Amino acid sequence: MNNAVIYARFSSHGQNEQTIEGQIRVCKEYAEKQGLSVVRIYDGDKAKSASKETDKRKELHRMFADAETGNFQYIIVYKLDRFARNRNESRIFKSELAKHGVRVLSATEHITDDEGGELYEMILEWNDEKYSQRLSKRVRDGIDTSVANGTFCGGTLIYGYKIRLEPIGSKERYIKYVEINDEPAALIRYVFKQYADGVSKENIAADLNKKGHRHNGKQYLGRHFDKWLVNEKYTGTFSFGDRVCDNMYPAIIDRATFDKVQELLQKNKYFAKSSAPRIPFYLTSKLYCNHSGTSMIADGGTGKMGVTYQYYVCKTARKHKCEKTREEKNELEFEMTDITMKELSDKKRVQSMADKAIEYHGRRTDTAVLRSYEVRIANTKKEMEDTTTAYIQAVATQNALFIASCEKRMNELSALLKDLQEQYIKIELERGEAPTYEKIFAYIEQFTNGDPRDKAHQKRVIDKLINCVYVSNNRTIIYFNFDNGEHPFISKEETDQAIEEKEKEPCLNVGSGSVPIGGG
Repeated sequence: MNNAVIYARFSSHGQNEQTIEGQIRVCKEYAEKQGLSVVRIYDGDKAKSASKETDKRKELHRMFADAETGNFQYIIVYKLDRFARNRNESRIFKSELAKHGVRVLSATEHITDDEGGELYEMILEWNDEKYSQRLSKRVRDGIDTSVANGTFCGGTLIYGYKIRLEPIGSKERYIKYVEINDEPAALIRYVFKQYADGVSKENIAADLNKKGHRHNGKQYLGRHFDKWLVNEKYTGTFSFGDRVCDNMYPAIIDRATFDKVQELLQKNKYFAKSSAPRIPFYLTSKLYCNHSGTSMIADGGTGKMGVTYQYYVCKTARKHKCEKTREEKNELEFEMTDITMKELSDKKRVQSMADKAIEYHGRRTDTAVLRSYEVRIANTKKEMEDTTTAYIQAVATQNALFIASCEKRMNELSALLKDLQEQYIKIELERGEAPTYEKIFAYIEQFTNGDPRDKAHQKRVIDKLINCVYVSNNRTIIYFNFDNGEHPFISKEETDQAIEEKEKEPCLNVGSGSVPIGGG
C-alpha cells in the first residue's frame, strides 16, 4: 500500500510565499511522480509559526491521530518548515510518526532518512554557525562605523524616539539620525520618575490607563514597562560591544534617575520570587519514563535553610500511578553528558559514523540529483512562459476571471521557481563543501574535549547529540542523533536475562530502534 496525505500550511512572512493552493498542487504533482495515492489533504492550519502556535495547528494534531489508523504511509509537505521549525522538533515529530510506520517527504527538498544523514546535517549546521559568526563580525564592523558617526544602525527603534532623514547627494539617499519623539518621551519620563519615587509598575499602569493612555490600543500592564526601565539608551549613553556610544540617542532620562531605578529593580527582584530566573532543564522533551512511557517533567522544592532541589519526575508518578522514582536533575544531566562523550570517544565508532556521513554526502549531491532539479526548474520556467502568453490573451479579450487565474498561477510558479533554485544552489554549494574526515573529527572534538560538569557544555551535548532518553528504576536507554539510533546505550541490564525480558515486552519505536515500555 502506497497511500499518502498532504499537509499544507502558510508559514512565511515573506512576500514571495507559496499559497496553500500552490503547495497542494506541487505536493500532488510530487505524489503522482512517486506513484503515491493521496487519500487526504490537511490544509486548515493558519498558524504562521510551526511550533510557537502549536495549539492552533488542529490539522496537525488530527493528522497525527489519523496516522495511528495505518491508512497512510507518507506525509507530503511542500517544504519541511511547514512541518516543523527546526531539526530537533522535526526529529521529535518524525519519531512519533515512525511508531506507526509513517515517513515525511518534502516535495521541493532532496532530503532522506538514510544512514549518516543526521551527522551530516549536524556538520552542515556547524559550518553554517561558523559562517554566521564570520558574517556577524563583518556586520559589527559596519555598525561600528555608524556608531562612531552617530548615525542610526538600523533595527527596531525604541519607544520614545523617531528617525530624521538627512539627504545626501543628488539622488534619493539619506543618512538616518535619531531624535526625541516628544509625546512618547514624556510618557517614558513619567514612568521612570514614578518608579524612582517608589510607585509599583502595576500602579503606574493603572494611573496611565485612568488618564486614557493605551499600549498598542490596549490597556497598560505593569510588564509593559520592563524593557523601558532597563534600557540604558534612554540616558543617551550606552555600550555597543566594546564601544561606548554617546552620540546616537539623545538623552530622555538623566543618569541619576536611571541608576536609582536600576537599584530599585534589583531590590524588588530579590523579594519577588516570580521574577527569579528560571532554571533550565536540558532534558525536557527528551526524557521519558520507561515504566509508563510518558514524559518526565521538571519538579523541585525548597528544603530547610532555603536549599533548593531540582528533579525530573514521571508525569504519571506525580499522580501516584507509576512506580518510577524521581531523578536528581543535575546528576542526571551530568550522567547523560558524560555517557555521550564516552560514546564518542570510541575511535572505531567515530570512524564508522564518518564513513556513513561522507557516503551520504555523495548520494545527496549526486549529479542525478542536480539534474532532477534542473529539469524541474526548466519545466517551471516553461509553464511560466505559457502562463504569461495566456495572461496576454486574457488581457486582450478582457476576460477578468482568466486574468485573475493567470496572475494567481504566476505567483505560485514564481514562488516554486525561487524555492527550487534555492535548493539547487544549496546542493551545488554542498558539493564544494564535502565533509572530510578532518572536519568530522574536528566537529566531534568540540563535544569530547569539554567538561561534563559544565552546564553550558551539558546543554550543547544534550541539544545536539541526544535524541531521547528512557529511564526506569534500574535501566537507562539513550538514543543518539549521531548514528540514526543504530547503537543505543543501555545501562545496568546488559545481560541475557535483560535481553530476553526486552523481547517479551511490547515495544515503542524510537527512531530506528525500539524501547521496552514495561517495567525495567
